[in-house]
Amino acid sequence: MTVRGTLGLLAAAAALVAVVGLDRTPILPQRPLPTPDTPPLLDAPVGAVSRVEWERDGERLSLVRTPDGWHDAAGHPWPADVVDVALDALASLHPHTVVADESVELAQFGLAPAAERLRVLDGTGRELVAMDIGNRNPAWTGSYARRAGRAEVLLVGAVLRWELDKLRSAREAVEQP
Repeated sequence: MTVRGTLGLLAAAAALVAVVGLDRTPILPQRPLPTPDTPPLLDAPVGAVSRVEWERDGERLSLVRTPDGWHDAAGHPWPADVVDVALDALASLHPHTVVADESVELAQFGLAPAAERLRVLDGTGRELVAMDIGNRNPAWTGSYARRAGRAEVLLVGAVLRWELDKLRSAREAVEQP
């Protein structure tokens, strides 16, 4: 490259730096994030949860919060971080309604019968979350679900299935001698 070409490139670079330096517009817009229009799956404080029940493929997992921490039905202690992170995920996930029609064929969403069932209860036995979980959506960005007693089919973020799979993996670790 010639000296003249190098000087031209340096001048162009200096002009770009000057334009960027003079522009006071932030690189990323400073708009607030949109507020989800649906309540989270767990619309109660995580500390109010005293029991988690999850069924999948014939397996059943029941976890109970005691003063000593989380324990399964066999009395094995569970790592609190695994259960609490799953509950935090439930409290942060805002589902999107996919279908609100009662005449929809639930089998196409994996909800007739459901592959998984999740119940979260407080200390009085009141259900805070009761839902069936079905197939993943085609893009695998979420799973279809339906709240117990409701007709709407929901799309819930993939983090729900991920956290439930972590519970399943933790179960295998807890039950090993």
